[in-house]
Amino acid sequence: MISSKRISLALAALVLVVLAGAGSAFAQTVTFNVSTAPTFVANTGRSEVMGQVTMSADFTCSPGGLALEPDGFCVSTAGTIQVLYVGTPIDNNLATAGINTLTTNGIEVCERIAAVTTCNATGTYLAGGVGGFTITNTTAGGVVSFGVLGLIDFAAGDQLLVRGVRGQIDLGPGNVVGTSIIGQLTSSPSTIAGFQPTSEVVARSADPLTMAFAAWNILQCLPLIGSGTVTVTEGFNTAFVDHDVDPADGTAGTTTNLRPRFSPTGIGGATRTTRNSRINIVLTGKPTGVTITWPQTSAADSGGGVTLAFLNKVSQSTSGDNVLYAYSAVNQAASDINGERFVITVTAALNVALSGTSSDFGTSTGQGQMFDAATATSQPRYNHPLEPVPGQTWLTVAPCTTNLLYSWVLNFAGLDTGIAISNTSADPYGTINQNGTCTVNLWPTVQTTNNGVSVSHPPAAVSITTATVEAGSVWRATMSGTPTFAGLAGYIIAVCRFQYGHGFAFITDNFGVGAPGTAQGYLANIIPDPVLLGGRVATQMAEPGQAPVGEGLGQ
Repeated sequence: MISSKRISLALAALVLVVLAGAGSAFAQTVTFNVSTAPTFVANTGRSEVMGQVTMSADFTCSPGGLALEPDGFCVSTAGTIQVLYVGTPIDNNLATAGINTLTTNGIEVCERIAAVTTCNATGTYLAGGVGGFTITNTTAGGVVSFGVLGLIDFAAGDQLLVRGVRGQIDLGPGNVVGTSIIGQLTSSPSTIAGFQPTSEVVARSADPLTMAFAAWNILQCLPLIGSGTVTVTEGFNTAFVDHDVDPADGTAGTTTNLRPRFSPTGIGGATRTTRNSRINIVLTGKPTGVTITWPQTSAADSGGGVTLAFLNKVSQSTSGDNVLYAYSAVNQAASDINGERFVITVTAALNVALSGTSSDFGTSTGQGQMFDAATATSQPRYNHPLEPVPGQTWLTVAPCTTNLLYSWVLNFAGLDTGIAISNTSADPYGTINQNGTCTVNLWPTVQTTNNGVSVSHPPAAVSITTATVEAGSVWRATMSGTPTFAGLAGYIIAVCRFQYGHGFAFITDNFGVGAPGTAQGYLANIIPDPVLLGGRVATQMAEPGQAPVGEGLGQ
């Protein structure tokens, strides 16, 4: 008779056999659960850090708990594992220095097995050695490939990590704002590892920058008055980075809570340089007589977090039509959780010099872009267009002028017109005296009809330029006494190169016959300066939704 004790021992032996069989059944494949930490990346970036890929051994590798390891349930087979960044080329190479620190200079492939971490070297599972780690770009995208060893018994939770991969986002699907960049996992042979899921999002693209230029004016006769701003706004919280090694950032060596660099290595051995994010500002149409010396720094961050970060000038062109600023953070971690905004203020008194000639006059438009350019060798760098498009009106330098409209002047049929222009910049209020000439433009009308017919088509003015009209004086003339205007009729627009000009006209009879018997006078209207306003501006009607019509002028 078989005792119950012997039966129990037999059953126990059978269970062990079954378990051993189960272990050998799992010996050829290790199942990994895949997770990622997606980052936001600049859609124009040529070297953006994508999110970490983590492969964790499944719980089925330790069905009896970690205390029973090694248990033979997940024994590896040698081969390679690949991470494909779908459609997105890789910019950097495998890290060779500073591995597993903030100063790491490239991509890290790590294992974390039995609480021991090994990166970019032979480990428990990582094969290492020559050809053990390869970074390549293919038509399908960038690939991180690494060899793995066989006969390694995985416990649940043992991990593989791939981090620090810099993607050339502008050359892949991520160049469209809002696109997800996918990491896809495979193994060779395909049976050595299983991945759940086989692909995950590693990054999402976004526009890293918004530029705004506030229009402002300088009058040549008042060259120290006026100020304008350029506002640089971070497109998403982590768009700007300070790696604390860029000597142009103004705080090199002092920024705290840095991100890992994952640079400067280049795929295929290309040379790279670590930089901070930079902003390139371009002025188009700046008058040649104007020189701008841009301020060394922007104001400190005025975004929601008030991080104390700022922009520091790296360089500028001689005339100031181009300037480059570097981003400078005080605490990178604090900056990374806040959207930042920087205001650069340019003042006429401190930053702008005029030549005092007509080459000062004109209007510039402003645009900006992320920098360094994609053609450079820095990390990060950008294929960023100038924005906004079109450029925004920024600085206008204008002469000090008064524009006077005389709506009816004539010298025919026994009538004559006298005109006067007063330069009232001399006054009891301390106004700066301004002296200047006036260009008096007459548009002639046909005298044989009252139906309003121009003498020429298209209409053309005949003009004279006065001598300098000094402050506190009055220039005057008659149509008959001015050869260019004698015998004509029409209207006059006089452009005077001083402010505070006012005009008067009077029409008399008995011209060429005797002393005038009657005279009628009127005040000239003042046209708001079209140079400053970007054109002649019609009057806005009071009714909501109505377009500007007509012209309402003062005197």
